[in-house]
Amino acid sequence: MSSRKRFAVVAAAALTLIAPPLGVKAADAATASPATADKTYTAAEVLAGVQKNSTTANKVNSKPHINTMTRSQNVNVFQVSSGVYAYSSSLAVDDDGSDPDSDPDHQDETTFQDSNGDQLAAHHVPFYVLGDDCYDRKSPCPHFFYKEHGIKGRQFALMFYKSKVIGAIFGDTQTGNDQTTSDNDSRELGEASVKAASSLGIPSSGTTGGVDNGVTVVIFSGSSWVVNGANSALNANAQALVQKALDSLGAGMGL
Repeated sequence: MSSRKRFAVVAAAALTLIAPPLGVKAADAATASPATADKTYTAAEVLAGVQKNSTTANKVNSKPHINTMTRSQNVNVFQVSSGVYAYSSSLAVDDDGSDPDSDPDHQDETTFQDSNGDQLAAHHVPFYVLGDDCYDRKSPCPHFFYKEHGIKGRQFALMFYKSKVIGAIFGDTQTGNDQTTSDNDSRELGEASVKAASSLGIPSSGTTGGVDNGVTVVIFSGSSWVVNGANSALNANAQALVQKALDSLGAGMGL
């Protein structure tokens, strides 16, 4: 939502993944729900499956997204299983919300709130950021627009970085067409909260933190994957879903 300071060194190419087409794009995202898996899957197994399924045939957007840190237009979103969407990008640090922060661009509000209606706390709640609207003002949107895919506020996602995986929620949005005070725009992908960054082992300062690439976000659509709770409980509630999500997605991808 606010203008962010970015300290990208070199524009990094998005992860290119090649595998046979899987034909999952016709699935109804809004009906995705937790699956009962007979097998327990590791984070490494599931991430490998996500990468294998991130093919041209499964790409959702027809126009590339902007990597928030590097500004390169090289981020794509893939439907890797029924109602499950993944992208790999940077992580720019969002410090907005109810937690105080020394960042001069800090804003007190987030797009979505906790179950009590309080602004999310970026230092306590791991959340990721998506575009606020369809930049192109078209339907279907040439870019990945969350409202077209059964995704709402506090929607659960797995976030992978190197050997770590965490649970996170959809908490904030990038500038929409009707917001003229920011140099960001809704085509961007690659921003997440202070808590998400620190939990993944990424420098978490809102002014000097972040990483240029290598973070994979896997979003589980549908009402059954919306995380509820107050700011004090949202992190624990999200982490409690991690293994369930790994097993559900592993089974859904047929690993």
